[in-house]
Amino acid sequence: MAALLLEHPSENFFREDLQCLYLGASSGTTISHLSDILKKGIIYGVEFAERSIRQLIQNTSQRSNIIPILGDARFPESYANQIFSEVDLIYQDVAQPAQAEIAINNAEYYLKSEGILILVIKSQSIDSVSKSEKVYAHEKKIIEKAGYQVMESINIHKYAANHLVLIVKKKP
Repeated sequence: MAALLLEHPSENFFREDLQCLYLGASSGTTISHLSDILKKGIIYGVEFAERSIRQLIQNTSQRSNIIPILGDARFPESYANQIFSEVDLIYQDVAQPAQAEIAINNAEYYLKSEGILILVIKSQSIDSVSKSEKVYAHEKKIIEKAGYQVMESINIHKYAANHLVLIVKKKP
């Protein structure tokens, strides 16, 4: 997220009262920074690794705007009983194949109309053999084919090798 902000995206998509779904919350470092920005909002932090979720709970226990959820982002319906309304923003930072499909499935389930999806594409997690640009183009095509608008594409290679951030809007 820091790399994204350092690259000055054209739109400020963070407001302090946003409802956010964070996919790939890990042990809680980045979600804690997001918690500082979304002071009056709620962040549902989904993580599937049991060790990481324990660390996430421990690291964010003093933050009242983070709700840790043990769940697999590939199955958004499995944690629906813990998310009480549609969200304004989905921030996806998973290191799995099928990143675009995971993002779309969650956006279809949770994202408000006109909501924003920030998708951090980790090309090596999708295909370690193909060139990163080919992987990015494929993931972008999946997003667009599903009816979402890619508003901005930000290369963050100088901060994190083989990473690209797509800022996507859900069409009404």
